[in-house]
Amino acid sequence: TESGDKPVQLADVHIGDRILVRNNEIIPADAMLLKGDAAIDFSFVTGESSPVSKTLGEIIYAGGRQTGEAIELEVVKPISQSYLTKLWNNENYKDYDKHFQTFVNFISEYFTVVLLAIALLAALFWAVDGSASRAWGAFTAVLIIACPCALALSSPFTLSAALSIFDRNKFYVKNTAAIEQMATIDTLVFDKTGTISSPKATSIYFEGSLSAIDKKLLNAVCRNSSHPLSREIVKWLNVSSAISIQDFKEFPGKGMQANVSGKEIKIGSANFLNIGNIKTDGSVVFIRIGEELKGYFTMEQSWRDGLSALIEDFKVEYDLHLISGDNDRRLDALQLIFPSNASLLFNQSPMEKLETIQNFQVAGKHVCMIGDGLNDAGALRKADLGIAVSDDINNFSPGCDAILDGESFSKMPDFFAFSKDAVKVIHMSFGISLLYNVIGLSFAVQGIMSPLFAAILMPISTVTIISFTSLMTRWYAKRRKL
Repeated sequence: TESGDKPVQLADVHIGDRILVRNNEIIPADAMLLKGDAAIDFSFVTGESSPVSKTLGEIIYAGGRQTGEAIELEVVKPISQSYLTKLWNNENYKDYDKHFQTFVNFISEYFTVVLLAIALLAALFWAVDGSASRAWGAFTAVLIIACPCALALSSPFTLSAALSIFDRNKFYVKNTAAIEQMATIDTLVFDKTGTISSPKATSIYFEGSLSAIDKKLLNAVCRNSSHPLSREIVKWLNVSSAISIQDFKEFPGKGMQANVSGKEIKIGSANFLNIGNIKTDGSVVFIRIGEELKGYFTMEQSWRDGLSALIEDFKVEYDLHLISGDNDRRLDALQLIFPSNASLLFNQSPMEKLETIQNFQVAGKHVCMIGDGLNDAGALRKADLGIAVSDDINNFSPGCDAILDGESFSKMPDFFAFSKDAVKVIHMSFGISLLYNVIGLSFAVQGIMSPLFAAILMPISTVTIISFTSLMTRWYAKRRKL
């Protein structure tokens, strides 16, 4: 509708609903194109980044990213059954060039070889001793009692319980491997706009002159962008507009332009509009309609609740840094919040953000990038762990490892501490399993334990390990108040 655009939770999207997907946003559900020029980037799905044009009435599968003006679609399949859900749950669609090895994978490389060696040596020893029945009994008992079930199940049960606890606290981790990766992080890199600043607490001012027609033209362009500043401008304009646009283009970190009713409109930074230096406070967005500079918006975003406490908690164990595409006007305030050894970089392009992450990794750091999923997509993907902070729109990057609801931002130190707790539970359960195997094998290699008795002990050990991991994981979560 002309004035009925409103953000909704993905869980509230149903068949028949009409959705507006703006530039750089991901299509959340399989849907039919109703309006707009669709140019869909399916690189997350197929690996091919060239946009694919779609015609009106055509079904567009979830997981594609719109690269142009906003489009309207009608949902034809529930979120839970859409292609995007399958992609999000399939780690093969994540470019894992990090080669992170989980604890269980590390153990499993040696477990089978060592187990078979012990079984064969025990059988060979008793066979040489002339006791064929004892050799066979030792061989089978070793294989049965040292079954890796307890070890193999301890990790998935622990991490699955951790996933459910994260979900309950509005922190959506892509898979269990990301939790173990999270526990190894030693460096945190924050974005500024939309990440440590809250889009819901923005003061916006306009310096200049806009007619009623200008506002409609401006609204027609800004509603196509998913950038936090564009959304704030749309709220400030508060006008209904069904004006169609042509040739919409958005340049990450710079601005956007389009043709509306025969006029070229450019919105963005002073450099993007080729304007000389104008001293202003806050984030500045200039407006040019045709050849006339109409003025500029100044936006002041407040920090998220609990930011100072969060940084205080993190700086004890982590190296903290900030990279922002915004100006450095709030540098003094940020220097008081961040530790003195933190790198605070401003006016950074998306490529410069990615290169900064890469430089930290070259220095041997395990880096987590925390951004809003828009201009930070490359950095989120490159980091060892990428967390996209999202408030009320579908703006996460498929390359990220987790999505954090803005309401749970202050809980991040607890999330990171809990990831280490989960890994600690896995190690403890492995110790229990190892003790069980050592005791069991000491009897099994002697050939005095019947295979039947070994088969009875095996499920008992498995139940014990699973119970231990489940209870301990929930105890640690309660301790962290999660």
